[in-house]
Amino acid sequence: MYDTKYECRYHKDDIFLDTDDINDEEKNYVRNILYREDLLNIFGIDIDKNDEFEIFNCVLSEIYEKIKENVFLKSCMIKISSTLICQNAEFGLCLLYSYDFMCITHKCISEYLDNGTISEENINLLNNCINK
Repeated sequence: MYDTKYECRYHKDDIFLDTDDINDEEKNYVRNILYREDLLNIFGIDIDKNDEFEIFNCVLSEIYEKIKENVFLKSCMIKISSTLICQNAEFGLCLLYSYDFMCITHKCISEYLDNGTISEENINLLNNCINK
């Protein structure tokens, strides 16, 4: 089950204290662990299960069916997928949950699922992120 209320932590600056004595490599390692944890929590996947991949694909397919008619989200999915292989919206949705995009993708999709709309601020953030 997709958790629209979950807030991603991996990208936030406040996960580290000024007094933390860790280098950039260690910070990246921590952020990667938090990213994986955020992804599992968003998709409601229990790490102890052996079928995480199957659950992820199932929930991702359900999300796609709910958002595929949204012109903005569909254009983002196609644009991001075309940078790699082909213009495939479903593949693009999967890519939008990669490290660089997940925090804003989750905000946009959660807003759309909860309200049927996406704020102009979040649209601009996702557009800027994709167009980097």
